[in-house]
Amino acid sequence: MTAIPEGYRERRHNSDFTDLCGPFFEKMENGQQTELALRISKKHGNLRGITHGGLLMTIADSAIGDAVAQAYDNEVGIVTVSLSSEFFKPANMGDWVVARATVQKQGRRLSFADCFLYVNDEKIFRASGVFAVVDKKGGR
Repeated sequence: MTAIPEGYRERRHNSDFTDLCGPFFEKMENGQQTELALRISKKHGNLRGITHGGLLMTIADSAIGDAVAQAYDNEVGIVTVSLSSEFFKPANMGDWVVARATVQKQGRRLSFADCFLYVNDEKIFRASGVFAVVDKKGGR
């Protein structure tokens, strides 16, 4: 396995689903996650030998959800209302994919954010989403 770049640590707050997709790594600044990353391996591939698009959407969805949750002063639950995406280039086996999410607008009940995925600082994917603030356990 290729080394993890300096400045990243393994993300520990995963769901069972993201554990299947990972391992994910995060970069932190001032106690806030600024990047979410993943080394692409064989298990992430599709039938064409490149990274499955659903995995790229999962990385972006997770990064955006983390960014939105961090934007609130108190601990809140966040669920995806909608997520749209554009694929620019494929991610290949061995690539280090980095997600950088930005909250565009934050409201009491809804937040709007977007995310770019990068390989070697080149944009390969974009997602934008709407996220709802819910009870911590995911209810209304």
